[in-house]
Amino acid sequence: MQPSQQREPHLCDDNPTRPFESVSADLFSTAGKYFLVVADRLSGWPVVVSCGVDTASSATIRHLRQLFRDLGVPVRLRTDGGPQFASQEFAAFLERWGIRHNMSTPHYPQSNGHAEAAVKSVKYLIQKVAPTGHLDCEAFDRGLLELRNAPNHTGRSPAQILYGHPLRSCVPAHAKAFQKQWQARVESCDRRAAVRLQDDTDRYDAHARPLPPLELDAVVRVQDPTTKRWDKVGTVMGIGKSRDYLVKMPSGRIWWRNRRFLRPSMSPSKDLPPTDATPPGAESPQPALPRRSARIKGRRDAQDTACYEREGGREM
Repeated sequence: MQPSQQREPHLCDDNPTRPFESVSADLFSTAGKYFLVVADRLSGWPVVVSCGVDTASSATIRHLRQLFRDLGVPVRLRTDGGPQFASQEFAAFLERWGIRHNMSTPHYPQSNGHAEAAVKSVKYLIQKVAPTGHLDCEAFDRGLLELRNAPNHTGRSPAQILYGHPLRSCVPAHAKAFQKQWQARVESCDRRAAVRLQDDTDRYDAHARPLPPLELDAVVRVQDPTTKRWDKVGTVMGIGKSRDYLVKMPSGRIWWRNRRFLRPSMSPSKDLPPTDATPPGAESPQPALPRRSARIKGRRDAQDTACYEREGGREM
């Protein structure tokens, strides 16, 4: 029944230097259909693919293969580790293409927060202009173009980072907006992005604290993601690189969890009460006589004391 553990300080292990060097992917559903969203982690350029009802690994591989053909092969791909991303077929596909796969631990979506943010924007766009889930329409194409052309907090849009200039859209724009002197603000935009990242990190870390690392063979309690109770006990059998651990449960199954969902627990030997067994050949200690109070006893107390002494120390 203990409360959930406090979040840990911000950790970012991905700093791409060129577009589509590192991408995030995720699946979501709306209007009874599934969609695949792939977003560049440097520019934020979103790509959405309609999957219909087929979310198997083979279909996901086919969509990603077409994206790699048009946009280039990334070095890193980050997903939430869903069934279609965790299959052996998908792992073999990434190995053939030379892509390193980084999966977030189960029930910890903020580890794949970049893809979650892209899903939120694209899903809102679909629900607003294509509520039936049919993306082959003019309204969705124009909305996606504006989404790619909208400047973010750094002052640049995904199109500017990717192409070096904004894309012409249906929104009226002055001709000077496409001149080179308006695009030569790379240093100021990078400096603004660095300041924004530091501010976000400071605000996040203000209410965070690091949790002590766990050791191998340590007995831990695992928090249930639904009830939030610490009602599962397992043993640490593997340590990852990003605050993740492999926990072996009593059933023999191996669970993969973030440190935030693991709490150290006492080993079963420490939970047992201490034994007072006497070794063979040793004399058992004599029981100590109960200590009597030195206060002035009443009539009832005096009678009890006399009976106790008369019976040789045996209580009546």
